[in-house]
Amino acid sequence: MIRSIETGTNNEILRTKSEPVAKVTREIRKLARDMKATIGPAGGMGLAAPQIGEHVRMILITIPGEYYDDTGFEGCQPDKHMILINPEITRFGADQCSFEEGCLSLPDYFADVVRPCEVEFTALDEKGNEIGGEATGIFARILQHEIDHLDGILFDDHVLNKRKKDPSKIYI
Repeated sequence: MIRSIETGTNNEILRTKSEPVAKVTREIRKLARDMKATIGPAGGMGLAAPQIGEHVRMILITIPGEYYDDTGFEGCQPDKHMILINPEITRFGADQCSFEEGCLSLPDYFADVVRPCEVEFTALDEKGNEIGGEATGIFARILQHEIDHLDGILFDDHVLNKRKKDPSKIYI
């Protein structure tokens, strides 16, 4: 089911830290299906459960085919939804990269955000299997952005200058 996306920098739902998923249940798998249904029409590359009002540590990453060459994680396939449950960054790389970010929860703005260029992470997939490894490129960027959502952090917390969104672009 397509769900409404929470918006606003002062939205208490978006500013609340999410709880770990204790077990992959039928309800968690349904939430994953809802997130997949919601991301398509919304036009983003990532979605965190709090963005649809659920305070559990689960994110979705979808890399559009045109960005796939810069994916940076071998477990990701172009135009396929990847659900990560209890994602955790276990190591941040030393090099920093600037990249233009937007957010479905702040639909009118985008800005350059500096983040580590590479990370290592762990998570569970939809079946409860442990996955993870090194992530670079767009995958590392989306992973960090979406995990921030799980901690009540929005991308504009990282920037000084927000700009109006370009309707011809797809943002994280």
